[in-house]
Amino acid sequence: MRKTLSRRKINRDTSPKIIYLIGFLAYAAWGAWAYLLFNRDPNELANRIFFVLAIAAAFFFTALFLFYQMGKITTGKAAEVVFYPAARRALFISLFFLATALMRLIGIFSWMNAGLLALILILTEIWKSTR
Repeated sequence: MRKTLSRRKINRDTSPKIIYLIGFLAYAAWGAWAYLLFNRDPNELANRIFFVLAIAAAFFFTALFLFYQMGKITTGKAAEVVFYPAARRALFISLFFLATALMRLIGIFSWMNAGLLALILILTEIWKSTR
């Protein structure tokens, strides 16, 4: 008689350990943003780019953590089901803030450009979530 391992049970009430890492990375990204804000010269282009990347990372990790927690609370589904849409929405939010900040650095920012970018990202999210 062949022995088999018991099937792995998914406990829906416990959050995966990666969520704690994402929360820590969100704090670290906000700390990096604050460090760059207080300790670097904002007139240099390299410091501005680091500042934009740090705030985009902070928005990404914070939105990922919040969207995961909201999806877990509202749907009650397993962590594997909730994580992918949360990551996609967090990526769209961070891409929006990164793109608008880069538009400001280049000098092509306008509210029309930002609105069109937001509309494109919202329609993409609706399209991806209904498939």
